[in-house]
Amino acid sequence: MSDAQDLAMTPRQRGRPRRISRDRIVSAARGLAPESLTMQAVADVLGVDPKALNYHVGDRDGLRELVALDVFESALTRVALPAGGDWRSVLRTYCAALRDAVVELGVLATYFRLPPTGIGALAPVERVLQELVDAGFSVGDAGHALRLVTELGHAAGREAVFLAQSTVHPNVDEVAAALGGAVEGSFPMLRQVVAARGDDTDDEAQLQFSLDVVVVGLERMLSRD
Repeated sequence: MSDAQDLAMTPRQRGRPRRISRDRIVSAARGLAPESLTMQAVADVLGVDPKALNYHVGDRDGLRELVALDVFESALTRVALPAGGDWRSVLRTYCAALRDAVVELGVLATYFRLPPTGIGALAPVERVLQELVDAGFSVGDAGHALRLVTELGHAAGREAVFLAQSTVHPNVDEVAAALGGAVEGSFPMLRQVVAARGDDTDDEAQLQFSLDVVVVGLERMLSRD
């Protein structure tokens, strides 16, 4: 039997399947529009079967959570906290950076869960804690303050994402509708607040007000101690 015949009769070996990892999945997903982020779309970019992604991300929601975390942590690593030892400025800058990082997520904001765990994202967290402790807060109080401001920035970011998709805050519409069915003249103060907020889609004023309250409260704690 000739060599050619031997080759023809030898079963064709399958090539080794392409190896994928969480990093490769995230890299492929970041190149796709968030609205079209699916298991199939990422698999097509990687040249693999969608089932190959299941081990790393589970399902589409797991995929979007993974990408959301990567986008958020990447944004947070770019934060430049002010120098000079002013814990108030550091706290405000950190909170605003959190808000902006969530805004960067866009439609993926609903898939992000606190806290971030990447080393780069933990650096500003460490800096905030150090500034608070250096200012005189106990480690425990610094941790509580950090959590409060982190949740505040996260909530403000989600609020900004919602407002970007609507000309009027949905809560304002719902309260206005409820007041429309109430007795005329009732809830006068609430009606004034709704009227003032009706065309207000800027969350910056609310965030600054919240931060003012937090900072004043923390200053009182320091003076008390």
